[in-house]
Amino acid sequence: MVTGTRTGSVGQAPHATGNQTLTLAGGCFWGVERFFQEVDGVTDTRVGYAQSKVENPSYEEVCTGETDAVEAVRITYDPVRVTLRTLTLLLLDLIDPFSLNRQGNDRGRQYRSGLYWEPDRREREEPVFRRAIQELEKRTGRHPVVQVEELINFYPAEESHQDYLLKHPDGYCHIPMEAIANASKRQGYIERVWALDQESYEVTQHAATERPFDNKYDAEFRPGIYVDVVSGQPLFSSVDKYDSGCGWPAFSKPIDPDLLVDRKDFKLLGRPRIEVRTAQTGIHLGHVFDDGPADRGGRRYCMNSAALRFVPREEMEARGYGDYLPLVDGGEGGQTA
Repeated sequence: MVTGTRTGSVGQAPHATGNQTLTLAGGCFWGVERFFQEVDGVTDTRVGYAQSKVENPSYEEVCTGETDAVEAVRITYDPVRVTLRTLTLLLLDLIDPFSLNRQGNDRGRQYRSGLYWEPDRREREEPVFRRAIQELEKRTGRHPVVQVEELINFYPAEESHQDYLLKHPDGYCHIPMEAIANASKRQGYIERVWALDQESYEVTQHAATERPFDNKYDAEFRPGIYVDVVSGQPLFSSVDKYDSGCGWPAFSKPIDPDLLVDRKDFKLLGRPRIEVRTAQTGIHLGHVFDDGPADRGGRRYCMNSAALRFVPREEMEARGYGDYLPLVDGGEGGQTA
């Protein structure tokens, strides 16, 4: 690899303590760097310019587009604590992998997204990158435009750009601050999120809504529990499920209110709603309304089947949910209202 150096340090030596480096791009390097600084196992980050046709370019030169450089982040990480695949999935999850030369409000070749393998580690790194891209394409039916190629060079950016959002917490960032705050939590679930089918992914990650009456659990009234499709955390019991006639699974209450988070939702013009997400994984479940049966508390937790996984009572013990059997047996499952 040809590595350029600007005046000053280029960061921690990549193999000094068994660490590895990874160079990636996903739009403005300020936000991407800040996100990966919160990932457990990332020990150092440097922003800079990769794949440049000009030696040691400046920020102003890169912005002209004449260098064809990309704003990139060079990550140093401990492979014992975080794998290359996890870092790869986190990038693809963080950005819009289908957006060409644009992320957020930033447009231009310097904002293209990419995963760059180092020449001496091609046999290990390139397959990881390409497999993740292929999995994404298979799930979505769309072709990602993320570059996957050999790292030609990396020139550290000016010191004013290093750790920019740590120095300027209120500075511009195309990455949502919530995503940055939840980076380490997301890290723990990214493999499971990646394994979701497309409908479950769209519902849980993008707050999509499945078709009413045409879903797995609207008409499911066997005894059992309904768990978070990502984490497996029990959320609802069949004892509290009822037929609301709305076309989606409806519950009068969750197993534990602390497992859920309510958010104001103004996406439907003139129809404010309360969105329901999980506290643990942050996935979208559905909405809660105050038109439920009065004798059950008056709430209707209208959930998407695609965000849940049903565990029948007879399988709960074998699947590790034996502690919840008294809850399921504590009332009549499958009641309607």
